[in-house]
Amino acid sequence: MNKFRLAALALAACAVSLLMAACSGGSPAASSSSTSSAAANASASAAASGPAIAGRMITVNGPLGSFPVPAGAKVGENIGTKSSIVIVFGLISPSDVSRFYASELPKNGYTITTNTMLSKAGNTGALIEFSGHGFKATIDALDKFPGPSLAGIGDTNVTTVLFSASK
Repeated sequence: MNKFRLAALALAACAVSLLMAACSGGSPAASSSSTSSAAANASASAAASGPAIAGRMITVNGPLGSFPVPAGAKVGENIGTKSSIVIVFGLISPSDVSRFYASELPKNGYTITTNTMLSKAGNTGALIEFSGHGFKATIDALDKFPGPSLAGIGDTNVTTVLFSASK
């Protein structure tokens, strides 16, 4: 895999994280179920209302081995090195991403520290932070990705999962 492509995707994931953080800063329209400490998993599950979303495991290009994604997701990128992994998928709304991972991450040995839904100027997104299996990670899901089409999946309902090795 081209190192420059990995760097570009990592930057895209960071841009999404920054956008999500900007959406929550001082906005009365921001809806948050953000949590910290041991209550994170309970709050993340409480924030996830509605029927369970089916999932599937994908083989991850990197040391992680596999990772769950919603069954209907179209995976556009799956790039890994020893210390980082980037997964990009589309077709799943931010609220469904939040709900899916609220239940799937704990089942797969991860600890959720944040699961937040955000809204600003008619755009919605989800930000999930978690750790486990030697990694810290973020999941950023946006209903409208701010920029060009990503990884052949368009710019609507784009989710990036960015893992970095825990130190």
